[in-house]
Amino acid sequence: MSTAPQRETSWPSLEEVLGDIRALLQRSQDIVCLAHKDADADSLGSSLAFAASLRAMGKRPHPMVPEPEPFLLGYLPGYDTLERAPERIDAVFTFDCATLQRFGECRSLLEGDLPVVNVDHHFSNDAYGTINLIEPEASATGQVVYRLLRALDAPIPVEAANNLYAAVLTDTGGFRHENTNEAALRLAADLAALGADPAWVALNSFKSRPVSQLRLVALAVAGMRSELEGRLIWTEVTESMLRQAEARTQETDGIIDELQTIDTMRIAILFKQLAPARTKISVRTRDEVDATAICRPFGGGGHRRAAGAELALPLADAEDEVLAVARRELGAA
Repeated sequence: MSTAPQRETSWPSLEEVLGDIRALLQRSQDIVCLAHKDADADSLGSSLAFAASLRAMGKRPHPMVPEPEPFLLGYLPGYDTLERAPERIDAVFTFDCATLQRFGECRSLLEGDLPVVNVDHHFSNDAYGTINLIEPEASATGQVVYRLLRALDAPIPVEAANNLYAAVLTDTGGFRHENTNEAALRLAADLAALGADPAWVALNSFKSRPVSQLRLVALAVAGMRSELEGRLIWTEVTESMLRQAEARTQETDGIIDELQTIDTMRIAILFKQLAPARTKISVRTRDEVDATAICRPFGGGGHRRAAGAELALPLADAEDEVLAVARRELGAA
């Protein structure tokens, strides 16, 4: 059973930081809206939604995401407005990122003199912002953004509503994960009332995969391993598998979701070979097991049910070390 400690930080409430955020927006025109590296729909959707609201206020938003661009999210409204290097920046807002390490080449924007507003829902957040708006009880960062925009009495155009709907839809696994609650469902209804198109977002989020991605999922599932009477499920994606499927690394999205459909599963792990000496892991858990307890020893983090990490290790070594931790979590050491 997991014994990993939970972060005890008492985060300032929205009401406590609202005045500082409002004042920063009033004195800023060029505002970066930054998603994290390997962005999901919660991070990028939140960034694009906030940018759409800023644009409606008459500001000059600069939505950004570190390389590589998440082409699978190209359906999100405003994706075509992503920028690489704005000429002028007055402030930076970050979305859905707990640590500076996940900003890739954009990290330098956060380590200078610019004011940074850190908007997130990860309890493991490092509080790297000048202002930190962290709500671990939120089902998605998109929910935090919606509450912020409402508190600011800011416009929420249809573009923003669709992006925020994508954020909450995907971070709850299509309203199937444990973080699906009354607040998440009411948010979805509010966004639909503002013009979000639930069917269109669902189609593009879950039913619009390229053939190469499905080929890759098939290879990964075919190579799946099961241990401890099916409580530990894991598989890998190697560089050779990517070539065989004619897929890119970003097309590994969805493989971990297949693993966690197994009824006996308590821990599911996907190992992704990024380079000969670099491996990324995605972890999902059920019941008493905390996913962050498996990722934290390797510098990673996330949520109790979903976490990840990058290891400066070859694939086989990473598998040995991570699986040893997972087995201990299941009491098999």
